[in-house]
Amino acid sequence: MKNTPNRSQIFRQRLGSSLALWAVVLAALFAPHPAVANSAFLLILSFLGVFGIREYACLLSKNGTQVLLTPILAAGLALLLLSVFQGWQPFALPFFRRFIDPEIWILTLLLLWLLSSQLWTGRKISFLSTAGSLFGWLYVFWLLSFLAKIYYHPTLNGSWLLLYFLLVTKFSDLGAYVVGSLCGKHKMTPIASPGKTWEGLAGALAISTAVSVLTVYIVGNELAPFRGVHCLVLGVLLGGGAVVGDLVESLLKRETGAKNSGAFFPGIGGCLDLIDSLLFNAPLFYLYCQLALAM
Repeated sequence: MKNTPNRSQIFRQRLGSSLALWAVVLAALFAPHPAVANSAFLLILSFLGVFGIREYACLLSKNGTQVLLTPILAAGLALLLLSVFQGWQPFALPFFRRFIDPEIWILTLLLLWLLSSQLWTGRKISFLSTAGSLFGWLYVFWLLSFLAKIYYHPTLNGSWLLLYFLLVTKFSDLGAYVVGSLCGKHKMTPIASPGKTWEGLAGALAISTAVSVLTVYIVGNELAPFRGVHCLVLGVLLGGGAVVGDLVESLLKRETGAKNSGAFFPGIGGCLDLIDSLLFNAPLFYLYCQLALAM
């Protein structure tokens, strides 16, 4: 019989995986040569997208819903590639800025592909599979593409901006996990995740806000637009969003009877378990940046 690791073992595994992942992220964001940094960023996004959508497909298959992986992967990788090309010199040509809107073009073509695929493949494909496939593309690839929008922000330092976003979001996860494990007693939403507590939410908000304030003031001019009230608001927004993002994925796993989306990262789980909070927070953070800079 396989031994189930205790909380201490899980924490050590989680810590080891987190340190390794942070090392990869920092090396990619601050690589000295732009071509290396941009290529590494695209590879990381593609890796997370491919393995994330495969885990999503495996989860839905437990309920008998087939995800059409070929069109989803093709459209997802195309979206990530064009999202990076829009911001990466020398590929950021006027053609890409003026003519191509990756989300609209790819979403339209993908939807038409999914709707008509049953006609020319000769296989019966339920509309539930079509809907589940489209949702998977939106959930994994479309939300993931907002990381590229953050990294290639036209007026802010993208490397520091993305690092700030990752720090606040992932330390929120850590705060929720540690505080919830140590003193969590009051269940927050048992229907989604019986392990999530209000104490864990408080820990997430406290840690994310503290990390937000510290990062903005330590980094200095690179994040100057977020000084003052903005770093407090973003700490709460990203801390709460990270918890909601985790709960959304928990609902998906609960519906399919899975504890984790996979076992790729020891102590963490699969790719979806790693990026669930990032997927929910990325569009929130990008939209907040746009609104804050417009004021």
